[in-house]
Amino acid sequence: MFILLLIILCIFFILYLKFKNYVPILMYHRIADIPSDRNALPKEKFAEQLEYLSTHNYHTITPEQLYNHFINKAKLPKNPVLLTFDDGYQDNYLEALPLLKKYNMTAVVFPIYNWIGKPNKWENFGKQETTTMNLAELKSWLHHGLDIQPHTADHPFLTQCNEEKLNLEIIDTKTKFEKLLDKPMDYLCYPYGFFNQQVINIVKKANYKMAFAIFENVPLWHINLFALPRIPIPSHQKMWEFKLKVSSIHIIFVAMRKWERQFKQLKNKFK
Repeated sequence: MFILLLIILCIFFILYLKFKNYVPILMYHRIADIPSDRNALPKEKFAEQLEYLSTHNYHTITPEQLYNHFINKAKLPKNPVLLTFDDGYQDNYLEALPLLKKYNMTAVVFPIYNWIGKPNKWENFGKQETTTMNLAELKSWLHHGLDIQPHTADHPFLTQCNEEKLNLEIIDTKTKFEKLLDKPMDYLCYPYGFFNQQVINIVKKANYKMAFAIFENVPLWHINLFALPRIPIPSHQKMWEFKLKVSSIHIIFVAMRKWERQFKQLKNKFK
């Protein structure tokens, strides 16, 4: 019995050493009450989540802080968490920003260059039409001390793009964003979380420092700065589950989604 307990403790210690440097990176999309959209989190739930982070001594960080932690061993605040918003919906500005300011928190939004200030026509699969943040709202977002980083030009599946298209989506878009907002663009967000080695090579060629994925193809046993896993926060998010997603075992959620996807792919292969 003692030997078994010792083995279990050793396993937990090894897992702790492996995953202790991971920081919870939460992935949001819309902040709106849209029952048919799993990526639209009601404002009240978002407020509840920020209240929990605030009262339990969590500290939101920037991509730059995370990068310096990984590369320069810079110390992070206690209980760090990175909040990310994909696509740059206008409700991020109208609903999320006031709450972030209320709780003195920061976040990064990833807008799509060619869809700034336009209806979400790229989501041509039954999504409710809405609008993205316009240039004035993006500049105001920056003025309030929050960050903006690229989410490509048109939100394609990068793994289906040829090299010319990848250069346009990744390299040219970086330059355009830097001119538009007069700030460095060092952190890319992969549309749909999809990437491969060819994509990573061009991301590195563009001199990005890091890139954010979701769970597809991300490594679990080491940190790859160009394949950082994020944890989706869906519309039906339960608070007990949210608490676990920002805890020291948050990487388990990434692993579960990764293994679930791999199982489905294997199952489909043998149908």
